[in-house]
Amino acid sequence: MTRNGFLISLLVVPVLVAQTAAPKIPASYKELKFPPLNSVKIPPVTRVVLPNGMTLFLVEDKELPLVRASAIIRTGERWEPMDKAGLAEITLAVMRQGGSTTRNGDALDKELDRLAASVEIGAGTNSSSASMFVLKQDTDKGLEILADLLQHPAFPQEKIDLLKLQINEGISRRNDDASRIHDRESTRLLYGKDSPYARLAELATVKAITREDLLAFHAQYFQPENVILGITGDFNAPEMRAKVEKAFAGWAKGGKAKPVAPAVDLAKAGKPGVYYIDKDDVNQSSIGMSILLGKANDPDYQAMSVMTYILGGSFGSRLTNSIRTREGLAYSANAGYGAGFDHAGAWSADVGTKSQTTVRALELLKAELERIKSAEVTDDELAQAKEYILKGEAFDNDSTDKIMGRLMTYEYYGYPSDFMQRHRAAIEKVTKADVLRVAKQHLDLSKFQIVVLGNAKDFDKPLSSVGPVTNVDITIPDL
Repeated sequence: MTRNGFLISLLVVPVLVAQTAAPKIPASYKELKFPPLNSVKIPPVTRVVLPNGMTLFLVEDKELPLVRASAIIRTGERWEPMDKAGLAEITLAVMRQGGSTTRNGDALDKELDRLAASVEIGAGTNSSSASMFVLKQDTDKGLEILADLLQHPAFPQEKIDLLKLQINEGISRRNDDASRIHDRESTRLLYGKDSPYARLAELATVKAITREDLLAFHAQYFQPENVILGITGDFNAPEMRAKVEKAFAGWAKGGKAKPVAPAVDLAKAGKPGVYYIDKDDVNQSSIGMSILLGKANDPDYQAMSVMTYILGGSFGSRLTNSIRTREGLAYSANAGYGAGFDHAGAWSADVGTKSQTTVRALELLKAELERIKSAEVTDDELAQAKEYILKGEAFDNDSTDKIMGRLMTYEYYGYPSDFMQRHRAAIEKVTKADVLRVAKQHLDLSKFQIVVLGNAKDFDKPLSSVGPVTNVDITIPDL
């Protein structure tokens, strides 16, 4: 053999070895095998109630020299007066934008930029929030700023006026996006338009809000007993507790009773039936069927979650297979269960389709809700749903901040700290019989609200062929 031939043979041999050692490629994705996920591990958590009543969570995470703080504050839009809707949003936003009595808001922005830090405050429906992000060496300064803003907001009139203008601009444009209109009006029909869980800020309610209202709202709800503060990052827990106590040393107990979650008044909610929102500038229809159900700690929550996934939780769901794949009427069709923590949440099924197939798509949607009540789901459907839910929750636990946020949420709503573990165990126990039982019990189509937004003159059939139709007025009230 020549020298060149010998070199060629040396090059060929590893290739042949590599080919013979290659793993067998499965014929189908169904043959793929994956090891079970690791169990969720909760890092060591320090929980203390400070002398002034503030609840503090601490989790050390020394991966980066950073410190993050987040607070849940027991106040929000559901506690604002109905005739001054928008008060919570304006109060919380101006607390940050306007600065404190000793820190001008614009000067504060420059100081935070210099520190490469952030401090934010905002309102939500069920709660409000505050956050801080700083480099480790700036922890004391960040806590000082956060504590100052929460205790001593300045509420300058020019910032209030500017924010009211911005909110009014949003009100004037709220009917521009069809999907947002559909979601908004579906919620208002479910809870009632005057419900604290569905009311809207209007031009008149925003105009009625004064600086004195902001001061009163802050005085009513901002006390340390209403604050849950969580801090993660590069620190020593006992030392961080001392820093927090120092920063909030001047904040004494307020002594006011903690606000109670307003009840859902079903007597004021919309009645079951078909509702139509006229939008003559669209060529597609938004279709939804919804009903108010229970809370996240209800016994049926896990079985309902599994049933919802099978019905419309993925591209392999029944709704997608029927309406998208077989009929070609929509890109996707979905079902979801937004159970509340302390009040009834909405279960819904939705589809978007072109105007000319509106009623056909709605009929298919209703048919699939009836079908899942008629017989048990398959073994594969049950297994895939449970696997998706359990494995998908891995992304809810892939950072210290997410784990901290979940623990704080459980604290806020009075849930046990191991609720996630209990939830996972309950999902694993769900059976086909459970899915059929909750579907029959909760998916009574005579109790649903059907909301269709679209251009009725282009529909394939009159919407009245589904049932009596009630028109929904989305006109923005003038001052």
